Amino acid sequence: MRCQKTKDIKALQRENLLMAFELTKHAPLAPNPVIMACMGHAGVGIGAEAYRWVLLDVGADPRAPALRGEKEQLEVLRRYGSTILRFGTSYRRGEIPLIPRALLVDLDPRSANLILQSYPDLFAMKDKHALYGLGGAARNWAEGRTRFRQEIETKHDIQNRIQTISPEPVRGFIVPFSMGGGTGGSFASEFMHFTKNSGELGAATIATFGIIPEFGWDPVIHGPAHISIVLNLAYQIKYSDAPVLLHNRSLRLHAERLRDQLSNRSSIVDELPKQIRVGWHEYRNMNLVAAHAIAGFMSSFIRETEWDMSNYRTWLAAAKPKFVIPWLIPIVPQGTPELKSIQQALRDGNEGLLFDMGDEEGSIKPGPKDSACILVKTKGLLTAEEREFFKKLVQDRFQIASERIIIIKIPALEREPASACILLNIAAVGKRLLPLVAEAEDAWDAYRHEYERWGLTQEEFKQAVLEVTGHLG
Repeated sequence: MRCQKTKDIKALQRENLLMAFELTKHAPLAPNPVIMACMGHAGVGIGAEAYRWVLLDVGADPRAPALRGEKEQLEVLRRYGSTILRFGTSYRRGEIPLIPRALLVDLDPRSANLILQSYPDLFAMKDKHALYGLGGAARNWAEGRTRFRQEIETKHDIQNRIQTISPEPVRGFIVPFSMGGGTGGSFASEFMHFTKNSGELGAATIATFGIIPEFGWDPVIHGPAHISIVLNLAYQIKYSDAPVLLHNRSLRLHAERLRDQLSNRSSIVDELPKQIRVGWHEYRNMNLVAAHAIAGFMSSFIRETEWDMSNYRTWLAAAKPKFVIPWLIPIVPQGTPELKSIQQALRDGNEGLLFDMGDEEGSIKPGPKDSACILVKTKGLLTAEEREFFKKLVQDRFQIASERIIIIKIPALEREPASACILLNIAAVGKRLLPLVAEAEDAWDAYRHEYERWGLTQEEFKQAVLEVTGHLG
């Protein structure tokens, strides 16, 4: 049986190589394919929204994702081709259809099904994009991890599925998920563990976008959510090359503050059937803000830059903590490709840190090894004055040393709005996370038996606490 399975995989690999060869006759495949692995309800919603953002920014229609004409193909494909796979033949005359390199993974199939049904042309390989289990994980991280192994990893050949949607070797994974639930975080953690221990995939760079819940607002259970956060942090420390953290409190505040501007930006939610928008509509604007940050991150290595996704791994190799938080400018693009729109966004207050530091941003004390990576998407070259503008911006707000600031210029298309996403690695993040660890320790005894029945031992939890506190302290 195992021998037959190996033969089937090799046959599929040969088929994919042939398909890749045929595709080069139409448009060269990008050299750095990246897969978005969306975990759980939140991860599916945010990840799909990020794809939509990328398509809209370059002028493509998510409902009918296709490129027309040789000039448009060459110009657009080289700018986001590594996250989009082209079909070998067009399904309309003169068009090359596009599909995302994406895995939508959840125990509850409803969220992924909604995306697949709403965008049948974008997610054209419907049976390849989604992996399902048999219902929710009851907000229990241990149950989610066990069921990932039993219902996803064992029954579905994940490596085979990845090779189906990416004929070339995968260079990186982007993994958005909620850190306070049971399915998204545990699935993301186990997916990272699986990837890093699965031969060829282990060389890929993993970037995680973990969303920390806002207690008292998001539908998470207080004690178990803190336990989930600690376990997810421990896995990110071990397996994520670029662990990016966002906070729902900050996303909510920015979404409310810029509600009018965000209402003019179309969203996946707007195109869902009206009767099922209720569960998604509350997070519409928050997901748009998070998706914009992820889209900026994607652009830093899928377009014509000197920055490859693996550079993030090197940047954070010696960092402690290595967690990153994004500062997005503007939160809502203003429609002009020139950098003057960034300066106007700052004057208008259309910018914000996407992580709740629990303090006034200006009072955060800098650490000696704090660093920043400034991703600037704009038309034309960056002048010396423009580089100094961004450096001064970071230094005034966070007092980061000039030699620890990296600036990456990302080319924009003719009518694409300029944007900047500043990724900050600052020691102050550790102090913000440590109280969450204390809450998890206090909650453990009350929920211990519920976790142990799903295979998570007290020793494993205590070890995760030690690893996280040791890394953050």
